[in-house]
Amino acid sequence: MPLFAGPHLSLLADLLGMTLAKLRQIHRSMGMISLLLALVHVLITLSSQPSFTLALPENRFAVTAIAVLSSVVFFSFPLFRRPWFELYLRTHQALAFLSVYFIWRHIPSDKRVYLYISIGMFLFMITMQVITILFRDEFFRYGLARVHITEEYGVVRVRLLLQKDLEMEAGQTINLWLPFFIFPSFLQTHPFVVISWAEGPQNHLDLFIQPRRGLTRDLLYHARTRQPQDTDPLVFFSGPHGKSAPINKYENILMVASDFGIAALLPYLKELLHGYNAREVRARRVHLVWQVQSLDITKAAEQLLNSALNEDTLDDGRILNISIYCEGKDIPTTPFGKRAKVYPRKASLQTIFDRELHIENKLVPIVDWEPETEKEKELELEGLDKRNGTMLVIVSAIDDIRDEMQRIVRDYLTDGVSLFEPDYQPSL
Repeated sequence: MPLFAGPHLSLLADLLGMTLAKLRQIHRSMGMISLLLALVHVLITLSSQPSFTLALPENRFAVTAIAVLSSVVFFSFPLFRRPWFELYLRTHQALAFLSVYFIWRHIPSDKRVYLYISIGMFLFMITMQVITILFRDEFFRYGLARVHITEEYGVVRVRLLLQKDLEMEAGQTINLWLPFFIFPSFLQTHPFVVISWAEGPQNHLDLFIQPRRGLTRDLLYHARTRQPQDTDPLVFFSGPHGKSAPINKYENILMVASDFGIAALLPYLKELLHGYNAREVRARRVHLVWQVQSLDITKAAEQLLNSALNEDTLDDGRILNISIYCEGKDIPTTPFGKRAKVYPRKASLQTIFDRELHIENKLVPIVDWEPETEKEKELELEGLDKRNGTMLVIVSAIDDIRDEMQRIVRDYLTDGVSLFEPDYQPSL
């Protein structure tokens, strides 16, 4: 029941302590199970009754409920979900509400207690989310946040100007709702990963957005047509949502991204370099591998990557390595920004992983831990050594790349290698 009783899966994932991807899988599975149980119920009813007539209202509502539930499952397949996601999402929600109504009409009035419990839980979750948003931002004291929208090389850049500082961990997401933006944006909410990171609370949040359909296309249109005198739109948002990777426990960090998956990894770069300079993390080597289809997105992200490299100053700036791979034609191997390179081919993930796993210690800088630091005390309390050869692989990429990395890492999970996939994963 809790798997359906919520207006947004991000909030439910946080409450249940699981990743958004895992909750989505369970949500889809439970939808299929609900439909199968309903069909079994119909078959048992038909076999136990001598006749089944649609003249009875409860039978008509039962058939209608089955049809609506079937539609919910049928239109959830990627063929219908991906091309028109915003339309799909609203249709999915509308059909879910309709199925509840028809089930309510089908069930006798003295047997509706479980349905009322489910509806009560759903209303409770909505109320809790609204209260959280209003009181977290101290809406009645400070008012709403605003969004400043710009565009670079076809990429939408959004900055949320917060009325109250908010603490975000690397890799976490927020859900945006712009009810006063462009019609029909008041019907659309959208999750976005935050690319900005700070050691403490932030007074603004930066987003790096791929314009596709629905709200993101409206944001691109606004960025291109915006006049200097235009007022930044008001925005509601919920979050932060999701879990952050425990990067302070690992010596070697391999990050793999494809196209807009870089957005989920940028805050980790900033946190790692800050922690390295402050002697707060173990990382001695960080390698970012970025597979792109076009160099346009790299131009839009160049300033962001150079900003991270500017922080890589300790030990002559040897901790961070950035490799960009592009499968486009007539692209020579060229430097990109500061200490990054563009290679005209597809990344050989197995080769890169093997090199990172077996790299000799002399090739990476050695961090001299300050004695009796708070971080070292914490690590000792956790029973962890200063150097244990651990490796973390963070992947934010399309399905094919994630599947390949899962296959590669699977054989080394008992050898100090861990795999982490942020909530945001790009699609084709």
